Amino acid sequence: MQEIKGVCFLHSETGTEGGWWAVQEDGFQTDSGHWKYEGLRNLENGDEFTVYDKDGGILWSGIIDQDDETGAISHTALRKGKVVRIRGWKQQVVGGWWVHWVQRGVDPERWGDLFVGNKRCLVRRE
Repeated sequence: MQEIKGVCFLHSETGTEGGWWAVQEDGFQTDSGHWKYEGLRNLENGDEFTVYDKDGGILWSGIIDQDDETGAISHTALRKGKVVRIRGWKQQVVGGWWVHWVQRGVDPERWGDLFVGNKRCLVRRE
């Protein structure tokens, strides 16, 4: 089983069309301390995932079960000065950010809070 230790965060960049819940794996930093892209690990269904508070206590622990439907809302666009909903394109929003999924059975905003503030985490995957 692979163990990934690092910092959890919401990864988003041009072209992702929303954020991905991710871990920046330890050991993938530049000499100046910046994160390297090679250390980016998106969470996957079935991962064993644990998030820790500053004192080492567990904030959340469980198996990742991606839910891409709960709270999904239609995307909007500006057309001729009016905001219109785009049919068939729904996505979830957490903390004001478009995301691709949330953890099934966890309040989306509570889930999103786990990825704020560079919290330490551990991922185990096969």
